[in-house]
Amino acid sequence: MERINLKEKEAFKKEGRGMANLVDEPYLLINQVCLEPGQSVPEHRANSHVTLQVVFGEGTFTVAGESIQMGPGNLLRVPLDSPMSIRNESAGRMAFLVIKTPHPDALKR
Repeated sequence: MERINLKEKEAFKKEGRGMANLVDEPYLLINQVCLEPGQSVPEHRANSHVTLQVVFGEGTFTVAGESIQMGPGNLLRVPLDSPMSIRNESAGRMAFLVIKTPHPDALKR
């Protein structure tokens, strides 16, 4: 059994997003992304099937041109190859999990 303490894995940066790798296995990749107020993850295409979960804070998640405000208590499913971006427009910090299944490397084979 392995316990991962998300608080200990917080990786906030003054410039750009902070990220910590939590799980890196052939069938699963989980990262925790940390955004200070005003920071963002620029638009990119999902390289796997992605599930996003806010740990704390609140942000704007845009998938295929549709935006949603999201905080803790919800999951957002993002289909493979969808354009997506995330922005922390709040006054506080935000951390969220990026859960990819399968691991993107498995899709390249």
